[in-house]
Amino acid sequence: MSRKESVLLVSRAFALFLISWALADVTYLPERLFTLFHHLNQRSVLATRDYWSTYDLLLTGSVVVRILALFLAAAVFWRGGPRVQTLLSPQHGDPEIAAR
Repeated sequence: MSRKESVLLVSRAFALFLISWALADVTYLPERLFTLFHHLNQRSVLATRDYWSTYDLLLTGSVVVRILALFLAAAVFWRGGPRVQTLLSPQHGDPEIAAR
C-alpha cells in the first residue's frame, strides 16, 4: 500500500468517526430545543431576559455549532488532498520539519 493510499484510508476512517460523532450530537438537539421552548414560554412578560432561556439558547447554539464544525471537518478529511496528506504523514525530507 502506498503512502497516498494509506493516508486516504486513515483520513476517511477519521472522517467517518467525525460523522458518527456529529450524528450522536444531533440526538441531543430535540432535548435542547424542547427545553429552550419550554423556558421561553415560561418567561414572565415583565422580564425581557431570563437566566434559563438564555442558558438554553447558549447550549442549543453550541450544539448546532459543534455539529456544523464536525461535519465540516469530516468533509475536509473525506476529500483528503495535499494538506490532509501533509498533516497525517509529513515527509521526512521536508526542510521545514528538519529546521525544528
